[in-house]
Amino acid sequence: MTVTGAASDARSALLGRLIDHAALFPPASMSVPDAVAEDRRARESPYEWMLARFVCPVSKLEALGEEMTWAGAPGLSVVLDTDDLGPLERAVQTGAPVEAVELRLPEAVPSGAFLDATSHRLRWTPYFELVLGDEWPDTIPEAVRRVAAAGGRVKLRCGGAAVPSIAQVALVISACRDARCVFKATAGLHHPVRRGPEHGFLNLLAAIVTARAGGELEAILAEEDAAAFSVEPGGLAVHGRRMSAAQIAAAREELFAGFGSCSWREPVEDLRELGIL
Repeated sequence: MTVTGAASDARSALLGRLIDHAALFPPASMSVPDAVAEDRRARESPYEWMLARFVCPVSKLEALGEEMTWAGAPGLSVVLDTDDLGPLERAVQTGAPVEAVELRLPEAVPSGAFLDATSHRLRWTPYFELVLGDEWPDTIPEAVRRVAAAGGRVKLRCGGAAVPSIAQVALVISACRDARCVFKATAGLHHPVRRGPEHGFLNLLAAIVTARAGGELEAILAEEDAAAFSVEPGGLAVHGRRMSAAQIAAAREELFAGFGSCSWREPVEDLRELGIL
C-alpha cells in the first residue's frame, strides 16, 4: 500500500491519506472519549479517504485503549511525550496497531549514535522532529542526511510557539528530496492556502511536488491567492507549472507522508469552499 493508495486522479493522489488525526493535541485538546468519537465520525464520513493515522501521546495510550477497540482501530502514530516506553510496549502486546513513533531531536544536528540507538530501540517507523537553530542553513541539511542514514523520517513543525520561515520550509523540502527522506508536517497547517504568517497545506503540497519535478519553491510557499492553485482530476497547476496525477502520487510516496491536524473538518470545509472537494 502506498502513502496515497492506488490513486487514479490528481485529487486522490494529492489528498489521499493526507491527515494524521491529532484531536488530542492543541488547539482542539479533546478528551480521549471525545477524540475517539470524533475520529469515528471522521472515518464514517465521505472523507475517510483523506484520513491516515490517529495520533496519540504515549502518556494517553492506556486511556485510549479503554475507549478504542484495537481490533477495529486505525493505525496509530505515538508521540513520545515521556521517556517511559512501558505504555507503548503494553499497548502493542494487547494488539494496538502502532505504525509510527514521533519524537523530538535533542539538538539541531543529532549524533549518529543517538539516531542509530533510537531507531534500533523502536520497532516502528520513527519520525524525528527537527530543531531549527540559529545555524539552520547548515544544520537542516545535515540533520536530514543523518536521519535518512539511520533509516528514519523527518518531522517538521509548521506552527505553534515558533513558526518556521518560508526559506526554512523550502530548505527542509529540498534537503528531504536530496536525501531521499520522507517527512511529515505538523501544527499550524489549519488552512489550504497561506494566510499572512500561517503556512498553507496546499502551498506545502504544491511545493513538494514541484521540488521533486525540479522548480522554485519559495514563491509557491508564499502564495496567498487561492486562484493561483488549480486541482483537477488531471493534475495540479500552480504558477504556470502543471503536474500530473502520476507525478503527485510519486511525490507523496517518495517525499511526503502527510500532516498532523487536530481537526479533520477544517481542512475539508476549506477545500470544499475552494471547489477542490
